[in-house]
Parts: sequence; C-alpha cells; structure tokens
Amino acid sequence: MRDDIYQYKKDPLEKFTFSKEVSDVFNDMINRSVPGYKDVLNMSGEIIKKFYQQDTMIYDLGASTGALPLKLIEIFQGLRFRYVGVDNSLPMVEKAHSYLKKVSHDQEIDFMQGDIEGFLFKDASVIVSSYTMQFIFPERRESLFQEIYNSLIASGIFILSEKVVEEDERLNLFYQERHYQMKKKEGYSDLEIAQKRDAIENVLIPFTLDRNIEMLRECGFSTISIFYKWYNFVSILAVK
Repeated sequence: MRDDIYQYKKDPLEKFTFSKEVSDVFNDMINRSVPGYKDVLNMSGEIIKKFYQQDTMIYDLGASTGALPLKLIEIFQGLRFRYVGVDNSLPMVEKAHSYLKKVSHDQEIDFMQGDIEGFLFKDASVIVSSYTMQFIFPERRESLFQEIYNSLIASGIFILSEKVVEEDERLNLFYQERHYQMKKKEGYSDLEIAQKRDAIENVLIPFTLDRNIEMLRECGFSTISIFYKWYNFVSILAVK
C-alpha cells in the first residue's frame, strides 16, 4: 500500500507511532523516506552472511515488517541460519509474520513482540539495529549498546543503521534539505513532509555519528567501519 498517512491536513497532529496504519504502508514509507534503504538492506545481508557463525543467533532489533530475514533467505542461498526479530509494535510483528508466510523456506525464523531494552539475547553472533536506536530514549542508548556488546560471542558483529545529526549547523540544515528534496522526488508533498517532520519530532532523536562511534568504542568493539553514508544517514559495522 502507498504511504498517504499525511496527505491531508491533520488537526490535531498526533505524535508518530508504529500503529496498524503505519504498518500497512511501512514498506512504501521506508523505501521512499530512507535514502539507500534497499542498498543498505542488501549490504547488511552480505555482511551477515560473511560473519554469521553456524548454530548461533541473528537478532534484529526493531524488526518492523521483517525485510531482513526475507533478504537473508535470498542471500544465504540455502545455508542455515537462526533469526529472531523483536519489535514492540504488535501490528508490525503481525505484518512480518504475514509476509514470511508467503515465502518458501526452511530456516528458523521467528518474530516476537517485546521491548529490546532488557531483552535476553542468547548465543548471538549477529545483532542488527536498522533505524531503531534513534527511537530509544537518549539516556538509555549507551547501556543498550553495552548489553548488545556483552551478548555477542567472540568475533560477533553489531550492524547499526541510523539517522544522524551534524555538529555544524550549516551542514545539518543542508543535509536535512537534501533529505526533504529526496522525499519530494519520491512523490511526497510539502504538507506530507512537514506533518511527518512535526509528528516525529522528539520521537526520533538522532545522535551525531561521532557520538555513536564513541559509544561503540566505549563498549569494547575492536573494529568499527562505516559501510554506507548518505548525508545524514549512516550504517556502521562493529566487530567484537
């Protein structure tokens, strides 16, 4: 379904949530709103195949509609993997299950509704957070990063994709403008862009790239590599 949630003036404008309305249009929304989303998904899948250790777990934090395991089924080409996607939105989890049922596979894949903070990770060689940490309260992110690091086995990886902000306000405004222009090219109107921006304000709170890298280093990750960046969107590979 096409994302037309903010097509008409909303009064009052409610704060953005991952509701059933959002889950129904989420695939269209993320493809038209996140620069390079398909490329990042494919690159993440290739990285996971390289670093995944047999008989361990892949955890997807904020799994949304389950795009990652569908990509992994394609990339792994029959090689076995074990995957659990966690999302606190029940409509997202239900949508992920419905998409997975349409695909033939023999992998161990499950989706769970739950809070990723305090979630018990077991035998993880891969943990992925795709545009999810930006929705976690800022003061809780560092401890969650540490929990992720502690949960990974030796040589395990954490893939972090996030929207970021710049220290330099000139660059920050320029990057935001480029993002808005991209969304306009994808068919969003000025009204849609403005209402989505206002609805998500103080719900999505991005850090700088440097702050994200600093937290990863403080947790103990030995290797940190940026494998994708588009203005104010970035994807990072961290290896334990």
